[in-house]
Amino acid sequence: MAALPINTKVVVLLVLGISMVMFTIAAGKADDGLKQTIMSVYFHDHSSGSPDSTVRAVVGIPGKLWNLTQFGTLFVSDDPITEGPDPESAPVGRGQGIFVTTSLDGVNTHVSLSIVFTNEAYNGSTIQVQGNSDQMKAVREYGVVSGTGKFRYASGYVTFENFSFNSSISYAVIRCNISIRHY
Repeated sequence: MAALPINTKVVVLLVLGISMVMFTIAAGKADDGLKQTIMSVYFHDHSSGSPDSTVRAVVGIPGKLWNLTQFGTLFVSDDPITEGPDPESAPVGRGQGIFVTTSLDGVNTHVSLSIVFTNEAYNGSTIQVQGNSDQMKAVREYGVVSGTGKFRYASGYVTFENFSFNSSISYAVIRCNISIRHY
């Protein structure tokens, strides 16, 4: 086998070296240092209109009933969040945000919500939830658009599903399943 001229050897080594650098960079991007967190927490939603309500309609179309199915109705919430469905289970934080009925037929609601952690593990951290969903579905999915503290730069999704509802006192327990990637 004939020996390659020196210039060809240099070119081959150069191409191999560049290829190794390119593959090394690509492999580095695949391991981006993000952590994955998956958890379920429970929102305790009191919407009776009484002084201890955690959800309130604050504005709507004049002359129309302000309720969850009336287009244009805006609600604010500050729900306690716990580790389990029992309201006496360990507190995790608060669900603070706004909800607007955004479809003329009253089905879709736009949500902008902060999950504000107060428990020891994540105290001061937040997860920002936003999106539009059919509020009548058993499971509602929203995007996680950001986070702070231990959830800095979070992205992912959450699902909300009714765990229980007591219509006599307008009290719902809502399971929130969180799946995020973050630094």
